Amino acid sequence: MKTAPQSRHVGQATATEPQNVTLNLSLGKSQNGTPQPQVDIFLPRGSSHRETSAMLYTFAASVELRTPTYERWIVQTACLAEANHGRIYLELAEGDHAEAMRGMRLLNALLPS
Repeated sequence: MKTAPQSRHVGQATATEPQNVTLNLSLGKSQNGTPQPQVDIFLPRGSSHRETSAMLYTFAASVELRTPTYERWIVQTACLAEANHGRIYLELAEGDHAEAMRGMRLLNALLPS
C-alpha cells in the first residue's frame, strides 16, 4: 500500500521556519511490511548535516506535540546518505490501515500550505 508522494516547496531553510525546503509526504512500508507514514525532507544543496538534523528534530517535535495521547506510534528520524536529506516516519503500534491513515492526516496537517 503506497500513496503518491505529495511535494511541498518552501523558501529559505532555518530550523524554526523552513524555506527552500522540499517536503514529500508518502505512505511507505516498514521493514516488516506494515504501512509507514513518512515525510522526506530535502534542504537546499550545500546544507550541512547539522542543519538537516535540526530540521528533522524540529519537525519531529511538532509531530510529537500534535500526536493525540491515545496514539501509541513512535516518531522516528533518519538522516540519509546526502547531508541535505532526511526522513521523519511513524513506527506504528498496530500497523493497520486505520492507524496509518491517522498518521498520514497528522503529518499532512503539519506540512506548510
